Amino acid sequence: MEKIEIKVCRWKNCSSRFSEYILKRLELEKEKFKLDEVDISIMPCQNQCEKWPNVSFDWKIENYQDPIKSSKLMHEKVKILREKFKKNLRP
Repeated sequence: MEKIEIKVCRWKNCSSRFSEYILKRLELEKEKFKLDEVDISIMPCQNQCEKWPNVSFDWKIENYQDPIKSSKLMHEKVKILREKFKKNLRP
């Protein structure tokens, strides 16, 4: 199955806007909901500091994130991926 790559910026500006809480929430929800199709890591600064905190979902930078927004996005992407997978399994 495909993977959803999520990367959270942890550099100075994003960290000052609580990006560590975004990372923590995503990791906890990944474990709680058994989201095996999600890979979560940190990323270097993407030079979009004026729109921080930044989180990348499959290489698309999402700006002005918070733990709730990032969590919703993660769950939406998982839902889409699972539906796609189910569709491909049908004869």
